[in-house]
Amino acid sequence: MRESFLVAATVLSLFCGCSKHEEAQAPAPKQSPARLELFGEELFNERCRDCHIVKDKGGVVGPELTHVGSKRDRTFLERVIREPGKVYPGTVMPPYDTFSKKQIDSLVDYLSGLK
Repeated sequence: MRESFLVAATVLSLFCGCSKHEEAQAPAPKQSPARLELFGEELFNERCRDCHIVKDKGGVVGPELTHVGSKRDRTFLERVIREPGKVYPGTVMPPYDTFSKKQIDSLVDYLSGLK
């Protein structure tokens, strides 16, 4: 009896784990390598907006950045993007050290323009 129960429980757990009804998605259109690298506002919207609000849109985990350009200089913004834990110890913001120099500059340009 106990063995039957264990077998039934195992089969049920395997069935439940493998039967997710996810809709099939069409493959994403191929993009040129230049298009895969985002810059400025588009980069912000893709990688930062989930946590930060700008102009009443975005998440609430991080601080609002609508007027950050009038409060912080470029050097500070770049440091926070690259090494947030050194500027704000204990922050949940990940370091964006995989961004290219061009991406960082474009993101800082965008944020500096928010006044």
